[in-house]
Amino acid sequence: MSYKSIKTLTFLALLSTSLLQAQFEFGVKAGLNYDSLGDVDYTDLAATDLSADSKTGYHIGAYGKIDLLLFYLRPEIQFTKINSGFDNKSIGLSKIEAPILLGYKILGPLSVFAGPSFQYILNEDVEGTTLTDIEENFTVGLQIGTRISLGRLGLGIRYERGFTDNDVRILGLNGIDVDGRIDARPNQFILSASYELKARSGGGD
Repeated sequence: MSYKSIKTLTFLALLSTSLLQAQFEFGVKAGLNYDSLGDVDYTDLAATDLSADSKTGYHIGAYGKIDLLLFYLRPEIQFTKINSGFDNKSIGLSKIEAPILLGYKILGPLSVFAGPSFQYILNEDVEGTTLTDIEENFTVGLQIGTRISLGRLGLGIRYERGFTDNDVRILGLNGIDVDGRIDARPNQFILSASYELKARSGGGD
């Protein structure tokens, strides 16, 4: 048996042992999203003073978690409603999100994490404004944050920024024809709480 084969078998054995000793966990989560969409740009000079404002939204969903020594993998699925606005007009986006996060335990119950967030936009709504359909319903963003585990309860804060260029064209405002665009990429801070429903060792039943 070659030296390379021995190294490969040793690596697979160590990986299998780690998976057998891994802790599997799943639970529910919910929280608040403090979102600001990107720029609101107009070719109509009369409307150039409009800018996006931050408003509070929410999310609710579930998560799974696999502990591997100092690291963990945490896939999530959730419904998110984000709100923003401009010129006293509310902008709402509803979407399904699926973040896949890789975490590192830095000290006791404290950890940091980062990973992609895959999103499917269900609908958009702006009061008093005529819009075209959003360019891309499926988008990808990046989340990075920190969380603390207190028994079954977890508390976390994260920042999310959208990667996929995604605009909504503005065709009318308060019954007046205008030409503009809203950058619909998320740019938000997210506060969340989670509750563990069940945990099990990889070697258990």
